[in-house]
Parts: sequence; structure tokens; C-alpha cells
Amino acid sequence: MEVAAKSGLYILDVDFWDNDAGFSTGNYTTRNGDIFILSSIKPEAAEDLNRHGVTYCLAMVTEVSMDDEYQKGFRVKVANNIGLEEDLNKLKHAIFLSNITTSMRIWKALTFDTHIDNNFTVIKSLLAPTNLGEDVCDVCIKQHGGCLASFTEQLLSIKLNRSQMDAIESVISAVQCGHVNLMKLIWGPPGTGKTKTLSALLWVLARLKCRTLTCAPTNVAVIGVCTRFLKKMKNFSEIIDENGLPFSFGDILLFGSRSNMDITEDLQEVYLDFRVDELAECFSSSSGWNYRIASMVSFFEDSVSRYDMLLEDDGKIDPVCFLDFIKKQFDATAIALKRCVMSLWVHLPGRCFSHDSVINISMLLNMLEKFSTLLCKADLTDESLKRGLGCLSTVNSVCVKSISSLEKELDGARSTCLKLLKDLLHSLNLPTGVDKNWVKNYCIRNATLLFCTTSSSYHLHDMNIAPLDVLIVDEAAQVRECELVISLRLHLLKHVVLVGDDCQLSAMVKSKVCKEAGFGTSLFGRLIALKVEKHLLNIQYRMNPCISLFPNAQFYERKILDGSSVLSPSYNKDYTCLPFGSYTFINVTDGREDKEGGNSRRNMVEVAIVLHLIHTIFKSWKKTGQGFSIGVVSPYNAQVDAIKIRLGKKYDACDGFNVRVKSIDGFQGEEDDIIILSTVRSNGRGVVGFLADNQRTNVALTRARHCLWIVGNAHTLYKSGTEWTDLVADAERRKCVFSATNDATICRLVLQVKQELDELDDLLNAYSVVFSNTRWKVILSDEFRKTFTKLKSPQLRREVLQKLIKLGRGWRTTIKNLDIPGVSHLPKVYKVRDLYLVWSTDMEKTERRYFQIIKIWDLQSQQSVARTVQRLENLFSMYTDDYLDHCRRVQTQGKLEVPKVWDVGHDIIRYNMDCKVDAHEEHDLADTSYAIENSKVSESFLLMKFYSLSSGMAKHLLTATDGSEINIPFELSDEERVVIQFPLTSFILGRSGTGKTTVLTMKLIQKEQLSLIASQGLNLDGADLSVVDENNIMPLKNEGESSVKQVFITVSPKLCSAIKDHICRLKT
Repeated sequence: MEVAAKSGLYILDVDFWDNDAGFSTGNYTTRNGDIFILSSIKPEAAEDLNRHGVTYCLAMVTEVSMDDEYQKGFRVKVANNIGLEEDLNKLKHAIFLSNITTSMRIWKALTFDTHIDNNFTVIKSLLAPTNLGEDVCDVCIKQHGGCLASFTEQLLSIKLNRSQMDAIESVISAVQCGHVNLMKLIWGPPGTGKTKTLSALLWVLARLKCRTLTCAPTNVAVIGVCTRFLKKMKNFSEIIDENGLPFSFGDILLFGSRSNMDITEDLQEVYLDFRVDELAECFSSSSGWNYRIASMVSFFEDSVSRYDMLLEDDGKIDPVCFLDFIKKQFDATAIALKRCVMSLWVHLPGRCFSHDSVINISMLLNMLEKFSTLLCKADLTDESLKRGLGCLSTVNSVCVKSISSLEKELDGARSTCLKLLKDLLHSLNLPTGVDKNWVKNYCIRNATLLFCTTSSSYHLHDMNIAPLDVLIVDEAAQVRECELVISLRLHLLKHVVLVGDDCQLSAMVKSKVCKEAGFGTSLFGRLIALKVEKHLLNIQYRMNPCISLFPNAQFYERKILDGSSVLSPSYNKDYTCLPFGSYTFINVTDGREDKEGGNSRRNMVEVAIVLHLIHTIFKSWKKTGQGFSIGVVSPYNAQVDAIKIRLGKKYDACDGFNVRVKSIDGFQGEEDDIIILSTVRSNGRGVVGFLADNQRTNVALTRARHCLWIVGNAHTLYKSGTEWTDLVADAERRKCVFSATNDATICRLVLQVKQELDELDDLLNAYSVVFSNTRWKVILSDEFRKTFTKLKSPQLRREVLQKLIKLGRGWRTTIKNLDIPGVSHLPKVYKVRDLYLVWSTDMEKTERRYFQIIKIWDLQSQQSVARTVQRLENLFSMYTDDYLDHCRRVQTQGKLEVPKVWDVGHDIIRYNMDCKVDAHEEHDLADTSYAIENSKVSESFLLMKFYSLSSGMAKHLLTATDGSEINIPFELSDEERVVIQFPLTSFILGRSGTGKTTVLTMKLIQKEQLSLIASQGLNLDGADLSVVDENNIMPLKNEGESSVKQVFITVSPKLCSAIKDHICRLKT
């Protein structure tokens, strides 16, 4: 880094760019206006810059230097150069933050910068409420009515509907009015022909010679509208006009940053930089149009003398024949002339050519082609050619042959070409010897239709150009209001047309502060809010009615009609072979959303399913040969990147099978035959992040023509309370929800992904892909889930899960793994390596039937199995004989055991009458749809030291045979006594049911007792108060008096309440 000539400016040399630093997946290219942090370290987070000894400063790029098309370095301006010189050598790292070029242009437009034109005509008309309702005056309607009618007749021939015609007529009437400056709004929902309408409007404006600037918020958007306009031009104008010349693009001009625009071959003809290169060559003094015409004239007039000179120079060397010489000279000269003339015709505006010049150019090209054909005639000789060129000596008239018809044609073509060339040389009023900067300004000054971003329109303020009549803003709902001011202040701008849809994506604003301040508000959205009249395009021609049904009802109040083309049975006939129809929600419950690269998220299960769907479509495509275009969209860039990486270039070579993957934001304005939408989010809370944005949802749902397949977690989306809640409900109502667990291939795919990612614990629920299709319903306890999660070996995890799957399918082992004591014979133990899986058969009840299920209790070592089985036996001892009998029954199919099912003829009572549980607990025990959560208050407790008993059961156990209450002493173990007596800070570790809460409770009592002794004195005749129990609680002298304040903290409100009640009982 070196100090430049000016204060605050420094020259920064680039040694290496780390383009994979997490900011972007593409290569970074420095641009003017880029903001950097120049730092002495490479920070991982913003806090690193505040570390001691770290030097950093903010810098803005002001100039980029290039070396053989590669960036060598750039010049930067720092925010503050005080004390920086001595630290220059420390600044080794440049971290890109953002580009503020557009922000600087907005600031200049808002602060009356001298570079910005002072045109406030349109802005004043917006600020004056009386102008919002004005329309075209009667004088202009009468004056231009006939002209408008002629255009209307031509537009009807390209099949515009009534709403599209009304929008165009409204704009043209306003443009032709010279007394009122009007703002027109065209509301174009998805698929309603907004592009076609806009293209037709631009065609009419070009015919009327109205200079029109078409803007869009981004480079992608402006390229999109320009590309589609050029394609639509084929419907409005013939490719070859009446003079036989190709279509001229000279009146159409696209300009902007070459590095930021993806200029395709189709756009080169209208792109400013390419046009400047072409015309600069045509205007060159040494190789331009003047030189090419003069060279062609010289050929026709001096070709023989050139040949003679060639013969003189060659001497006795075998000379080339005259015919070959002429052919070679003509081809070289004519090809260069044609290329130059065609470049002029294609790239120059029509106003540069008079009517006579156009005719002469057309005739010249035809005559040159004819002359070339004559030169290829088989009977043409050197002598005939010389006669045809009028150059054969006629001194000896006796020897001269009569002129043939071929010679006459050659002479006629030559004479005509000479005349046309000389006429053009004098009639074409074109420059010569000008530089590229002059050519650039010339193109912009003379173009009729200009295309650029709203930000790039800033450059027009610096140019001395003719006034613009109309400003058209496409995707106007995405253009920030303050940014549009750059275009609204252009020199003598009269009328503005805003085209967009406020129900789709709005302007992107990253800063929360700016968003809250309304920085992202669009003028289109503001005018809509003010109830300004808008022209609605109300017929959609894109989506199959199955696809358009929900967004039309949800976002457009059913105002959009389906066009006759999409209603036709033939519209979707080529897609009936696909497995999921026109509209399907594919419910994936086993995905996991992971953060990747900041706040972006991905779901690898959905990635795998998306790739599977693409391959399924590919197999159908191979059978039918029908061309398919597939778009994969997702709200998160991390998901897009994950799909792109795994997709690779697999289908790039398949002609007619096109796949592209983009974010939802990047797909606005696009469409494909089949859209696969990956929603990514999968959680139990219903959190969907910025997927909750209604506008983003609308864009995602309206990109498909024939098929829309949504891949997501229905439970998460339904619970979100957003538009997705309605979408899932609508899909279920229309029977368009397909569970991924019903597809065996997808189930195997999900299991494979979970194994690769070591996320098998996600599958531990009864409705996962591994258990949803098994014969037996499998319920897993919390204890088992905890043990499974702690298994360190991925292979052991897979073996345990495989054992569970086999159990669910009906497999049973005949090998006795372990001797199990007990009388119920319900608990079973299967060995998995050195561990033992404890499970049993149980019952579940629905509205109409009882059926057997499998409950997985735990996975334990051999030492712990016996105690667990004994606890289960204690539990099963409370079951009725009838219930146990139904649990023990066995039904087989072949070698497999299948669950038995009984109709609900009578209730099968689970607990004995003297062991009734509360209604709520009975519900928990029976409702196994949420067994894992409910096991926390039922079965899981039953495996521990203390049992969760109902009030009836507790009363039964505490009542003596004579009806009196049994006095049960509170007993402490020796280990618990030691912990309670320990006087210092303690950390008590123990599993559930081992007495942790008991110890803490007694510690509270002990502390209070010791405090009482210290404050009130000892009067207990030597009683040992080092440990207290229920029988030696010391009463307070005064009720409520206490000299010590203690706090008991727990995360469970129920436990806190129970401890409070227990201490109160001990005190009383």
C-alpha cells in the first residue's frame, strides 16, 4: 500500500483474493464504490477488530487498475488518514463489505447535486393532489384519435386481450397529450402478459418517435425485459422489411456496467459497448464506411490496371489468370463493404438514413450479390470478363467478337453498382475519424428506446441529450422510491409509466434501521396505497388452473381469470406421465434445517428428494422426448448452493432437458414448465423465518407453467400462522398432500442421507420414514432416545436402528438372550452387541378399534437390565388380566409376527379398579401420538425410583386396614446424610429418582434450623441437629420469624410448587 498524490488516497496492490471467504459463491471483482475494511489481521468476526494491537480503517475504491484484463490493484480513499502513514505496512488484509455507488447517486439526486438535472415536472405533479386524478385533455383526444385507432387495429392482430389494450391505449393517450404530465400504473400479476403488454407499448412508442427510457431495479431485471422485448418484436415487425434488409436495432439501446451484465449473443446488437466497438470501426478514417465505398468504386473502375501492374511486378513468374484475380479482389472488397454497411444499418438509428439511402443500400447489396454470381458462371473467360468490365481493347474492330448476354449482364451490374456507390458516398451524412467517446454519446443521443437500471440512468444527467418523453419502470414495486428520483429528474421528462405487482417482492433492504425508516418503500406501492387508479391485467396465460387456484384466491382476491389456452385439455397433456401431477405438496417430516454460511439455512434431506424428483422427470423425458424446462427454487442461498453442488453438470449435455437452480428472489419474472420448491424449514415451533413474507411466497408459487411440486414439512408450515398455514390446509382439502413416507424409494433415500450425516436420532419417532410403513407402530421412550443419542459409534447406531426396523416389520428372534424374571412375560430383551434392548407389546386405542403396538423402553448394559425389567413388572402388575391377555396374544403371517386388532365392542380396561389414574394421566398413557413427550409424566417415571401415582392410588397405599392414616417416617440414606451435612458449596450429581430434590429440601431445613439455634439458643437436651428429619423439626418461637433468607431455584414450576408444599408440611 502506497500513498498517492492526494491526501487520503492510497494505491493498494492486490496479491491474492480469497474468493471463497464466505461472502459469495462467485469470484469477486473490484468496482468503483466498493467499501472495504483494511486490517492488520484477517478477522473472523466484527469483534476481532477491537482486539488490542489491531489496526484497521474503512476505505472506498475510487479507481481500479487493470493488467492484461486482470485486476492488478486499485486506488482507495480512507475515511480518516490521521496517523495512518506509520501503520501502512500493517494493513495486509482487505475485507469487502458492500458497494455504495447507488447510494451515492441517490444522495446526489436528493441533495440537488450540480450533476443532476433540475427537472421537477413529474415530481411536482405527484406532490400536487389535484394532478393525481387528471386525465388526457379533450383537445389532444380529438387531435390524435385517428392515429391511436390505427395502432389499435394493428395491436389486435397480435391477440392482445381487452385489459392489455386498455392499458396501452391509456398510456398512448397520455403520451400524446402535450398539456398534462401523467403518471400511469399498470398492475401485472404473474402470467398476465405484462411483458407482452410492455413490448407492445414500446413498439407503439417507437413508431410514434417518442424517446423512451425503460428502467428496472437490477441488471438482471433490465436484461430480462430487454431480451423479452427483442423476442416480442418479431410479433410486431417483420424480420425482413419491404426493402429486403434485416431488422434495424439502431433505435434500441441497452447500456450499463459490462462487468455486472450478462450480455448474451442476442443482446450484443443493442448493447452500448458492443455497438460503440462496431461503429468506431465503421467511422474510422482508414477502414470505415467512406474507405470501404471508395475501395469498391476503385475496384470497378481500376481492376484491369491493377492486374496489369501485377503482371509487370511478377515478370516471368507464372501469373494468376485475370478471372481468379478479379474474383479474389471482389470477394475481399465486397465482403468488407457489406459488413460495414450492415453494421451501419443494424446499429445506427433509422433517422440517420434517408428514404433514398435505404433504397440504394438495398439495391447495392442485391447487385453485389448478382455480380458475385456472374463471376462464378462456368462459361466466363478472361476475355469475356474484360469485355463485361468494359476494358477490352477495340482497336482492331475486325477481330472483336460480338458482346454476349453474360458480358452485358456483367457490364450492367458494374455500372449500377458504381452509380449506387457514388450516390451513397455523397448521400450518407455520417462522421469519419471520431473516437469511441464521441460514438458513445452519438448512440445515446439518437436512440429512441433506451434500457438501463434506475441507478445507471444517473449517467444520462451528464450527457447533452435530447429530452426524454416517457419513463417506463418495469418491476416498479421493487424500485426504492428514493432511487427512482434519479430517473424522475431527467431533462424535460414528461410522462411516467410504472409497471409492476405490489403483491410480489418489494425492494431489497438489508438494514433493519433503513427498513423501519421506510427506505424500501416503492413509489408504485405508495401510489397503490393512495388509491391511485391502476390498470389491472386480469387474464393469466402461464399457470395450469390447479396451480393458479391458491395464489389467485390468497393474494389477488380472485380477480385473475384463467386464459383459454391454460383451460384447454391439451395444455397439460404432455405432463400427465409425471408422478406427482400438476400440483402436489410433498410432506417431508424427517428433514433437519441447518445454518450454513451465516444465517442461510439448508435441509439435506430435501436436497436429496429434489435430486430424486429431477431424476424421475429425466426418466420420463427419455421415454417421451418432450422438451422439459425445470426450475428448482428455494428461499435460502445455502440450499440453492447445496443443490447446485450435488446436481453438478449432470444434465447439461441433455438437449431439451434444462434444469436451473435459483433462489426465490432470483426467480422473480422467470417461469419454467416444472417448478420444484424446497421450503427448507423443519422444526416443531412453526418458525419459518423470511419465508413468512407473503410477497416471497407469492413469487415462489407462481413460477410454474404445468407442474408445481412443493417439498416441505407440512407441520412446520401449518403451525407458522402465515400464508403457508392456509396453503397446507388448502392442499389437504384438495387432497394434494403426498407423504414422503408413502414412497419406498424416498424412504430409503432419507435413511441413506441420515446415515451419511449421522443424524439417525431424527428418525426416532413413530411417524418417521423408517417406522411409518412398518407393520407395527413403534413408540420410543425418552430414556431410550437419550441412550441412543449418547452412542458414540455410528455403526452401533445403525445396528440399533436396524433392529428397531426389524421389530416393526414383525421379525422376532427365537434365541433367548437373557433370563428374565417376572410373571407377566411382557418385557422382552434383545441383544445388540454388548447392550440389551428392552421392549414390550402394549395396546393403543382409536375411535373404532384396539391394536397392538411396540414400546421401546431402553437400551442398557447387562447389569441394569434386571432392575429395569423388575420395574416394568411392577408397572404391569397394575394392569388388568384382560389387558395383559390382549397384549400377550400373538398373530403370525409366515415367519413374521403381526399386530392383532380388535373392534371396540367393549372397553379393555388397562388398570385394576384400585389403581385408577387421573383422567389426564389416562389420556397421556393412551394417547401415544405424542408418546415421547407424554412419557415424561408417565412411563418414563415408572422406570425410576419413585412412581407417579394418582391421588386415588396414593390414598389407597396410605390407608390402614382399619381406615386410619398410616404414619410413614421420612427416612434418609447414609449417603444422603453425608451430602446434607456437607457445609460448603456443593455440586450434587445424580440420575432421576436418586434423591437430589430430597437432599436439597433437607438442606434448606437444616440451614434454617442452624440459624434458629444461633439466634434463639439451644434448648433440646443434647439432641443431634446436624441432620433433621420429619420427627425433629424445631418450631419457631414467633410465627413467621426467620433470621435466614434462602432461595430454591428450579426450571420446573410444578417441582417448585411441590417443594414448597413439602416444606410447609414439614414445618407444620
